[in-house]
Amino acid sequence: MKKVKFLLIGQPNAGKSSLLNALIGSKVIMSNYPGTTVEITKGKKKIGNLEVEFSDTPGIYSISDRSEEEKVTEMAIFEKDIDGVVIICDACALERSLYMVLQILEADIPVIIALNFVEEAEKKGIDIDYKKIEDILKVPIVPINPLTKRGIGKLLGQIAKYDELPTQSFKIEYDDHIETAIRKISKQIDNPRQKRFIALRILEEDKDFYKYLEDNKIKNIDDIISVHPKIAKDIAVTRYGTAAYIAKNFTKITSLKKEKRLEDKIDKLLLNSIWGPILTFSFFILMFGIILYIGNLIQGYLLGASENLISYFSQFGHSIIYTVLGQGLTGLSIGISIALPYIFLFYLLIGFVEDTGLLTRFIINTERLTKKIGLPGKSFIPLLLGIGCTVPAARATRVLSSKKEQFRAASFFAFIPCSSRIAIIMGIVGFYGGAMLAFYVYITLVIFGLIYAFGLKKATNATPEPLLLELPVYRKPSIKNVFSKSWIRMKDFVYVVIPLLMIFGIIYGILDVTNLTESIVNPFAFVTSWLGLPNKTIIPLMFGFLQKDLTGPMLLSSLGSDIPSALTSLQLYTFGVASTLGIPCIIALGMFIKEFGFKKAITITILMNLYGIIIAGIIWRIISFVGNMF
Repeated sequence: MKKVKFLLIGQPNAGKSSLLNALIGSKVIMSNYPGTTVEITKGKKKIGNLEVEFSDTPGIYSISDRSEEEKVTEMAIFEKDIDGVVIICDACALERSLYMVLQILEADIPVIIALNFVEEAEKKGIDIDYKKIEDILKVPIVPINPLTKRGIGKLLGQIAKYDELPTQSFKIEYDDHIETAIRKISKQIDNPRQKRFIALRILEEDKDFYKYLEDNKIKNIDDIISVHPKIAKDIAVTRYGTAAYIAKNFTKITSLKKEKRLEDKIDKLLLNSIWGPILTFSFFILMFGIILYIGNLIQGYLLGASENLISYFSQFGHSIIYTVLGQGLTGLSIGISIALPYIFLFYLLIGFVEDTGLLTRFIINTERLTKKIGLPGKSFIPLLLGIGCTVPAARATRVLSSKKEQFRAASFFAFIPCSSRIAIIMGIVGFYGGAMLAFYVYITLVIFGLIYAFGLKKATNATPEPLLLELPVYRKPSIKNVFSKSWIRMKDFVYVVIPLLMIFGIIYGILDVTNLTESIVNPFAFVTSWLGLPNKTIIPLMFGFLQKDLTGPMLLSSLGSDIPSALTSLQLYTFGVASTLGIPCIIALGMFIKEFGFKKAITITILMNLYGIIIAGIIWRIISFVGNMF
């Protein structure tokens, strides 16, 4: 069976993930692109005697060197051994999509254009004569709808004929000065292929392409550039002009009635300076309420099943081996019961909000708060990712313009509960102490996060930069697509964390049967004493720093399943605050070291975790003192 490789390239919100899901389903893997921290998604599809590997590249607006995502896409196209590219274009924004198409066509790479959202464009009165555009560009164009599978079979048919795809397609004719500069630089390029594209990237000041030159530098560059000092700008203007010309001449726009559409009415409300933030925060409160309620129901059922399983296992003996393995089984089953419902529900709801187009509106509303606490508008993107996982959120701070801003934004992850910490708040505090107790933990994180934010703003005198975001149109989400994305995002939990739950359960079992638990617990008694907690709770706190998903299972392993008799409501609350406020886990620490250096990462981790423990202890003392007074 012959193996071929295709890239999926498109702008943000163009429907790449939906197309990948339509092509191959959820059987994909996510990994970092070699030498970078940018994630790409890969999957394979058999078409006849071909095995096609699809790589979903990051969403970008053009091929350039402005961001790591653009560099990764650029490297994937021009440095990897690929057989073709599928460019996903948005029919509702054809002109903007064509700019990147024209760029890639200049590289003489086999291209197929997948035209998405055609029905949506027609509803807006936009009718695209894609056949004529196909004739001009000399590449196949396939109208698609990944949700209904329209055009997917035809697209796969075009991919199957990859060796028949033209490599010599439409080329932009720039003015004489630019064409002369392209020819002069092309003569100095060793690479026999893609000389024109490489020359253009060099003229557009992308120094990554200097390596293709004979001496890694341009001879007589001053003479070449001096005849056209704004050459990079003029190349972009010409390309934009060509894209606009094609889009205008082969797109027919029908005027619709000037009545307000439902989408406009929703935007008027959601983007209102007063109602927008209120509705945004109300939605997130409702979302966490749903997660807590449904998660508790699922957790209760799974815990009952887990106890029956553990009870059945214990019948076979009480030897050391059975005790140790029993602890491993306990860690595994309880971990699944506590963490899995909340993590999956969280990703499910976030995927739904993302696919509908609401998420971007919520980001805009929340940006109004980030400005007030001295963070740049773009910082809300990594902060929102932090609700899922701190590790990719730390990488996402790269969208900010300086290392100083990136580090300041990353310090706020101490107050943003990731999905694993949400499982602690809801699966431990909420399940055993009630919804209000879980709500108090959230309020504590917000209050002390704001205290930290305003203190940091005053100390650094920060001036935030504005946020620029494209508003996607509202779309009906595909349930299958939402479930697939949720599964992809939580695969690490299933394949990495669940085995760890069993391994660390076994480790605790070994410590318990060898009576080594006390020797570990006693040196840290001052911490649990400060927090007003039983000494054994230091075990889940310590294991929790290795991986937050271990906190709940190790708490139940240490204290038993009857948590309400082992901890008071106040102790549950204190444990919730102490285990969630701070840098969450050793994996996040590793990412912080990679992004900000060892010294800064260790400093912020120690300070933030101490901040959480100190706050939890102070609150416990205040509430205990007030309670004793009355």
